[in-house]
This record gives sequence, C-alpha cells and structure tokens, in this order.
Amino acid sequence: MKLVEIGRALMSDAKLLLLDEPVSGVNPTLAHEIFSRILKLRDELGVTFFIVEHRIDIALKYVDEIFAMAFGKLIASGLPDEVMNDKRVIEAYLGG
Repeated sequence: MKLVEIGRALMSDAKLLLLDEPVSGVNPTLAHEIFSRILKLRDELGVTFFIVEHRIDIALKYVDEIFAMAFGKLIASGLPDEVMNDKRVIEAYLGG
C-alpha cells in the first residue's frame, strides 16, 4: 500500500516528493524494500525525495543527507555519520 501511494504521487510527474514516515507500521524487511524502491525511483526518474522518518536505524542506510530537528528547530544537518555523531543530536535524542 505504501508503494502504491508513492506511485500515485509520481503519476503527477512530480520532481520532488515529500514523504511522511513511509515505513511507519511495516516490518523491517518491507521497510528496507520500500527504501530500496525509493532509491531506484530517484535514480531512474530523477525525482528528489524529502523524507520525514523516525525509524532512523533503517533510513540511515539509504539517505544522502540528514536534517535533525528538536522542538521545531534545526539542530544539525549534513552527512549521516556527521549528524549522528553531533553532540547536539545525541543530547536531544538520547539525553546526553
């Protein structure tokens, strides 16, 4: 169903899709499949995906850049390794 929703959005010939938690409520195997298909669509169609996702353990393997927010403010952005090791991100999400 999640992939059908993405397909419907692509029918509008969009160049940018904003996805809100596309792997919410699905098992990890399907979550990886969804992200793999998103990458394939990005590469084949030249579509940019802006994804809001809380299952960062899965999403990290598929993203080019990360924007981390806390209390509605951007606290870090950049490459996945840089952001995940940023002290502000660690404090905001793990409590220091």
